[in-house]
Amino acid sequence: MATRQPLAQTGATIRRLATKNRCQCPCAGHWHHGRSPAPSPNISCVLCDAFEQEIKPRGIIEQMYVHDICSIVWEILRLRRCKVVIINSAFRSALANLLVQLRQPGQQDFEAWDPARKLAHAWFTDKEAKKQVSETLGRFDLDESAIEAEAVRKSSSELELLDRMLTSLESRRNKALGCVAEYRASLAQQLRESTERIIDGKGVLRLEDAASERSTAA
Repeated sequence: MATRQPLAQTGATIRRLATKNRCQCPCAGHWHHGRSPAPSPNISCVLCDAFEQEIKPRGIIEQMYVHDICSIVWEILRLRRCKVVIINSAFRSALANLLVQLRQPGQQDFEAWDPARKLAHAWFTDKEAKKQVSETLGRFDLDESAIEAEAVRKSSSELELLDRMLTSLESRRNKALGCVAEYRASLAQQLRESTERIIDGKGVLRLEDAASERSTAA
């Protein structure tokens, strides 16, 4: 018997499965969207299994909602990873900007740009460059967090767009979850009404009435 995996652990499991072999998942085809390579269906299986164990869909309609929720949640995770990549990719130009802003007194912008770019490029791999950057930032009571702040500032328009997309997806996710609850409440109400009609004898042909009708027909 499979052990239930709490939703809180799903993210870590997804990361562990990111490089595993492909498998078949009924919702794997939902996730490509034509914009980037589809993730391994192993990952989608983990996500779908977690939601199915949590929601326990009954019937095709609830299963459809669960698959939609899985697709939306995966898209949310993908966009969150994109935000991190956008910030990281802006680090070099952000560092160059900072070095120009913190240039030596009397040095002009055009004079500072070329050495700033070279130092920013070397900062990723060269220990001496890292030390030089740290000393420069330290003279202004700054540390490497200033580089990240500048990268975020430079990427603010792209990050704002992603935030809007995330807000829309999170709204869709919440609506889909609400639809499951509404569908179950509606189905439960229908079942209650049908049960009450049966108990009250409304709309149900009694056995003696049915026998009488058959005798008359004969």
